[in-house]
Amino acid sequence: PVAGLVDSFQKQYDALKVPYPQDKVSSQVDAEIKASQTEIDAYKKTSEQRIQNYQKEIAHLKSLLPYEQ
Repeated sequence: PVAGLVDSFQKQYDALKVPYPQDKVSSQVDAEIKASQTEIDAYKKTSEQRIQNYQKEIAHLKSLLPYEQ
């Protein structure tokens, strides 16, 4: 056991700074996420309208007399 070995390693570890490259694409990814979210919302809105129209058509067809009568 060497006296001060752990403290020496701790100081060296704390002094070590790893240079990370600057993040350049996160803003682009966030913008694409926002754009795709608006497209998704628009598609959901039109899909809900189509579903309502189809349900109206189904209700109309169910209200008609059966073919056998």
